[in-house]
Amino acid sequence: MKEKILGRTGLKVKTMGFGGIPIQRVTEEEAVAVVRRCHEHGLNYFDTARGYTNSEERIGKALEDVRDEVYLATKSHQRTAEGVFRELETSLRNLRTDYVDVYQLHNVANADQWKQVQAVGGALEAVIQAKEEGRVRHVGVTSHNPDLAAELVRSGHFETLMVQYNYIITRPEEEVLPLCRQLNVGTIAMKPFGGGAFSNANTALKYVYSNSDLDLVIPGTLSIAEVEENVRVWQGDLRITPQEYELIEQDKRELGSSFCRGCDYCQPCPQEIPISFILRAERQTLRRMGWTDARVEQVRRARDKLDTCIHCGDCESRCPYELHIQELLPKAMATLWDHMENRTIP
Repeated sequence: MKEKILGRTGLKVKTMGFGGIPIQRVTEEEAVAVVRRCHEHGLNYFDTARGYTNSEERIGKALEDVRDEVYLATKSHQRTAEGVFRELETSLRNLRTDYVDVYQLHNVANADQWKQVQAVGGALEAVIQAKEEGRVRHVGVTSHNPDLAAELVRSGHFETLMVQYNYIITRPEEEVLPLCRQLNVGTIAMKPFGGGAFSNANTALKYVYSNSDLDLVIPGTLSIAEVEENVRVWQGDLRITPQEYELIEQDKRELGSSFCRGCDYCQPCPQEIPISFILRAERQTLRRMGWTDARVEQVRRARDKLDTCIHCGDCESRCPYELHIQELLPKAMATLWDHMENRTIP
């Protein structure tokens, strides 16, 4: 099994971990089975967040009897000490444990948020106290902003950094990942598949593993079949073939940087518009599953909802990738509707 020490945490982690976003979308029985299968394969780092609805509860149920064999990581979006303490108690209860191995301040994205986190009564104060009390073993941070991420790392407060990193989002390899290696901060890659947008998941995994400055990759996993495929790639030959480099270049041309990763941080929409479905259906949903009567009805309902948009901008203010969602939605729906009428697959 491939292992690394996760920075100065000293945790010996398998270099493939488990990302807890997708198991929100399946039944509890299926979710527990997926998590258990990862553990059976030897994976020992399981990442979730207070904001991932039922993900913590499902991971807690799956791993309660093997708690001493795994590392549990969760996150809080709260920016105040009071908010962090409240969410930490909920996380401990959901995860069925009395401590979290890595507790992360979630998506610190700009200077104002960083200032709020550090202020008296801020979130950082709470996690430091929780670590002193033993309820948190190690303190980490996540960010989608590579420039700010470097500042977070230099602050010395954090033992781990989670950043988005894949063959389209490559900026972390320029400064942030080498800096973490220099300062012995553990590095965790999220969104290795671009939220499911990439044409070949196997190639995407190989790419992130080609960077020696990276410690841990946490692909989001939805099914047993995905677990088996990810593990097969991870344990195999990670060299990228010329044909796979061609796939990477094709994705770069087609996707650019303005594509939805499906994180759903834009939700809830006050008009209940299914934002990520509309933005992702053409390239991802249809390519995987094609047209069915249910899919047609889903698109019709989505268009009806989109017509009610009040242009409040809430979705854009919450998008960690700073997508111009209000501009992208009508364009995406127009092409999606055209494919639906002609029953074509993009």
